Amino acid sequence: MSENNKPEDQRDRLQLKYQKDHAGSNVNDSTNRAQSGMPDTRGMGWKEIGGVILLLVILFITYSVYRLFFG
Repeated sequence: MSENNKPEDQRDRLQLKYQKDHAGSNVNDSTNRAQSGMPDTRGMGWKEIGGVILLLVILFITYSVYRLFFG
């Protein structure tokens, strides 16, 4: 497979073309995603998702230590 014809690149090109052709549906899609309350992780790999989870754990631990000493 050539470097410029990866499935991910082709999917991205088709998605951009669809977004340009159907601009009104993008507002509705983003509104529905925002109301669901779940983060959109479709484009993220397992490393990025693990990084987000690790960041949340670190923030929780930091907040707990702060509350312990200054709360």
